[in-house]
Amino acid sequence: MIVSAEDRFAVHDLFMEYVWAADTGDLDGYVATFLKEALLVDSDGRSHRGEAAIRSYAHAFLSQSNGRGRIHFFQQMTVKPEGEGLRVFSFWTVVQATASPRETRVRSLGTCDDLCLRAEGKWRFAERRIGRWKDETAPWLFSPSPKVG
Repeated sequence: MIVSAEDRFAVHDLFMEYVWAADTGDLDGYVATFLKEALLVDSDGRSHRGEAAIRSYAHAFLSQSNGRGRIHFFQQMTVKPEGEGLRVFSFWTVVQATASPRETRVRSLGTCDDLCLRAEGKWRFAERRIGRWKDETAPWLFSPSPKVG
């Protein structure tokens, strides 16, 4: 099965809704990107299932003192059919911009492994697994072979 351009763009729109809500402090908008019984696994590996648990997680996330000025970027997305939905794997970067001192820095990097389902005509997260990318967790396949002769 091939993912239609319409569905691919709609999934990109879902990601934009998600980051806009996360980066502007829109609690209701954040929660609305998930299905009611969705599973969210945060970057610390904790599971949050269902609307109330995701709302509680988002409330804590948005309450962080250094949340304003944060910007999420999603890039290098793969979108593949899975059952009735779409499996989306992506890399993300979060930058933090501050007014004083006037600077921007990379705050964190990672990946997301998401299952998106259509509900009421819109794509929503049924599962969202957020992973941090660092030396301890990044997959690494290279293994140097012994030197020959």
